[in-house]
Amino acid sequence: MALSGGHWSTLAEAKKLTQSMLIPGVIDEDIKRGNPFAMLPLAQANHTGSSIKWLRSNATATGDVKNFTRGALRTWTESVTYTEVETELRSCNLSRLLDKFNPAIYGTFNNYEEIVLSEMLDAMKKNMGDKIIYDDYTYDDEGLQMDGLHALAAENYGTKLDIDEGEGPLSLANMKQLIREMKHGIDFFLVPFWLPDRMADALQQAGFAGLATTSAGSLGTITMTKDDFGKPLYQFSGIPLIPTDFLVPENANTGIPAKARTKNTTGTGNMYSIFAIKLGQGNLTARDPGLKLAFGQTENDGDMLNLEYWDKLETHIGTKGMSITAHTCLINGSSMCVGRIWDITDAAITA
Repeated sequence: MALSGGHWSTLAEAKKLTQSMLIPGVIDEDIKRGNPFAMLPLAQANHTGSSIKWLRSNATATGDVKNFTRGALRTWTESVTYTEVETELRSCNLSRLLDKFNPAIYGTFNNYEEIVLSEMLDAMKKNMGDKIIYDDYTYDDEGLQMDGLHALAAENYGTKLDIDEGEGPLSLANMKQLIREMKHGIDFFLVPFWLPDRMADALQQAGFAGLATTSAGSLGTITMTKDDFGKPLYQFSGIPLIPTDFLVPENANTGIPAKARTKNTTGTGNMYSIFAIKLGQGNLTARDPGLKLAFGQTENDGDMLNLEYWDKLETHIGTKGMSITAHTCLINGSSMCVGRIWDITDAAITA
């Protein structure tokens, strides 16, 4: 080993008298891109109840419109009905103990409570992103989850708004079908991160699988622009494809009536889903067909998360407490604000 340069026998002996420089803060390694929580409008429920209701119209009264001649008697009709939709606010919580003696013992420039709160908020946001996609009240054994995107899409199971890709590659024809069926429009497709790469292959490199003679005529539906940061943003029929880490590998033939959509942790047989989303408005008073995340009352009006702090805990010596709680549910104003294609494989897209 090299000499220390004086007095000590080795550099290792000299280093025993030093300490490492600590860079303030913590670098996040649990990166989750494209959180749907950040994409949906938020709307506060300004009431004291635990549920939210709204009405959807059934068949309109067009069949009651009658042709007549001048002088004929009017025909009085009554036929309009509504479907009442109701959803419950569901609660989630994260609580942490805070050791009062940490700053005194370890004497550092890091603010322990600030770091704890920051990481609690980050965990809550990531958990909310997962809940928005995979929560399913109907098939939750404890009955504590809200209904996420898969659960809402399954309400249209068997219709052209909920498409089974049959454990095969994504078909652009099915995406076109969703566009036709979602009559309020689509603001974006929420997709796994690998899908834009498949779109790039089709647009710029390999073409469509099995469509060597017709790919040129098919490319017009796929375009590439730049997002606000100059990164490629792929579109299908002018609708942005927003990639997210929160859409993970899933098990085939789940997420239909009788079973919730489940995540696949085996590493084999991975299936994927994409969603077509029509966004709503940031309030609960508008006649709004879109999708939004509603939240209940908190101590501060307008705050989605309720923060509680205890300087002294009766059952813990020398310990404080911090807790954050959210009461949330998804509001799908119209049955046509969420469309889904499921059981997709990570393979070259087809026409």
